[in-house]
Parts: sequence; structure tokens; C-alpha cells
Amino acid sequence: MEKNVILSVRDLVVKFHVRDRILTAIRNISLDLYENETLAIVGESGSGKTVMTKTFTGMLESNGFIAGGKIFFEGRDLAAITSNKEWEKIRGIKIATVFQDPMSSLNPIRSIGSQIT
Repeated sequence: MEKNVILSVRDLVVKFHVRDRILTAIRNISLDLYENETLAIVGESGSGKTVMTKTFTGMLESNGFIAGGKIFFEGRDLAAITSNKEWEKIRGIKIATVFQDPMSSLNPIRSIGSQIT
């Protein structure tokens, strides 16, 4: 049985404007996320895990930008989205982020299952 690819990232490059320089935070990352599977992204602090996942929801800091590559979701290249209005149709509705600090991102009154789904 062929698995359905939900998210496909190809040669993603993310850069930041920092103190009159350009810093490359992500260099040529590629991955596929399949339906009904879990993908773990691990690495040292500062290795780019959060920066990479922020590109999936258009939540890069204002000095950050996608310098290359493609992020395909539902047949659309998310890397090409430039307006917050377009991101609002995806962010939180089709793709969501649970940040590392659970106290600021999760509601302790609701079950974890209901919040993730």
C-alpha cells in the first residue's frame, strides 16, 4: 500500500538578517511527512529545529526568510506564501504548532488529545 505524503520539504534554505549580515540557519533540508506516521526532529539547542518548523506555518521572525527550496502541502508550495492573510487559512486550521513550553501553548483544562486533534 502506498503511503500518502502530507508534507514534503525539498532543499529548504532559511536565512536571517542579523547585525548587517545574513546568517544561514537551515541549509538544504529535505523530508517527507506521511499520513498516520510520526516524525521526530531532534538536534542540539540552536540547530534549527524550531526555525524549520516555523516555516511550515509562516511564523518566522520578521528578520527571517526562506531563501530557497519548496514546502509542499495539499499541492501548494507554502514557501511561496507571502501574506499573513493567506497563512491564516492554513495556520491553526490545517497545520498547528505546539511550542516547547507546554504552559504557554496548551490549555490545562482540556485533554491533550482534544488539543492536538
